[in-house]
Amino acid sequence: MFVYDVQPGDTLYQIARRYNTTVQRLLELNNLPDPDVLTVGMQLQIDAPAPGEAGEGTGSADPYVARLFDGILHVLATDQPLYSRGEPVRLSFLKVNITSSPITLHYRTGQRFDFAAFREGREVWRWSATQTFPQVTGRVTLQPGETQSFHVTWNQRDNSGRLIEPGTVTVRGYNVAEELRNRSVPVVIRIRPAVVPTPVPTPVPTPAPGVCPSGNLLTDPGFEQWRDENTPVHWNGTNLYRTRYVKSGSYAAGMGAVHTERATLTQSVAGLPGRLYQLRFWAREIPQTPPRGNFTLNATVFFYDAAGRFISRADPVFTQTTLPENYTLYTMTTGLSPAGTARAEVRFAFTPAPDNNNTVGIDDVDFRCI
Repeated sequence: MFVYDVQPGDTLYQIARRYNTTVQRLLELNNLPDPDVLTVGMQLQIDAPAPGEAGEGTGSADPYVARLFDGILHVLATDQPLYSRGEPVRLSFLKVNITSSPITLHYRTGQRFDFAAFREGREVWRWSATQTFPQVTGRVTLQPGETQSFHVTWNQRDNSGRLIEPGTVTVRGYNVAEELRNRSVPVVIRIRPAVVPTPVPTPVPTPAPGVCPSGNLLTDPGFEQWRDENTPVHWNGTNLYRTRYVKSGSYAAGMGAVHTERATLTQSVAGLPGRLYQLRFWAREIPQTPPRGNFTLNATVFFYDAAGRFISRADPVFTQTTLPENYTLYTMTTGLSPAGTARAEVRFAFTPAPDNNNTVGIDDVDFRCI
């Protein structure tokens, strides 16, 4: 027996089918007078093994679980319930304010969520173990009906970098806010052994050609060269401006020359397939008069083939809704670049709300193959 929190779009028939029970049994257990009336956040007793807990089976046909914590609906989903060994596991974690009032969450650092994987109750992987977060406190206010979503791809490797063994795995999504004390939502997946092909007399594949060049791949990473006050020489973008709020040197790149319009900042470099890339940069919020910050800053790496066709976007994607008013170092490391990669693009995106008045400074960007 376990408790299920009703989520948006649920029907009693779907819930019964998902957990191999009947509508009639759910009506009896929960004293429901009308099977067509369900409320988001309603808690239902279900006499089946709880997904993600001890005794977990093969997982349900719908690889998602919802839990309601203090007025916020948390939904953890995977793209499928069954994976071959080594196949990427795409995770999504949503926070939805289902109340009629704003809810404010407080965080000790720049971290807003976490994922972890468990085998037989033992943690084998944690997303945050390889991440770096600004050591500044922050808060996030979710308006009624507002949703935050976070997406991570796990390569099925444990904290030591080894592929985990096939079997049942419990993945948990965490909201790391102080108010929720790292409460988590579990979902169960299964990993099956990889199919071993029949050996054929073909040459052993060789690694992707090329060796990672050393050092920073970017030109003018400190934004010292400008054609005019809004156009850097070696970077492309929109809605930019030259600023003297710097980490080092004489200039930095300001995003949001028009404070309420989106800004982009990009540079493309030669890339290689099958390589890890690391992006490090310094960023800060630049208050204006009157100071009013309401924006999102994203940092992303994109991969393209030799013909300039888009292949994929790297995981993870850096996302911040608040920045300190002094330069802070941020670091992210991509997964392996896909086959066919010939170029990699570093892209910053500044997305303001209509009432925003502050801008963002970017300086001393370092992008390298590792």
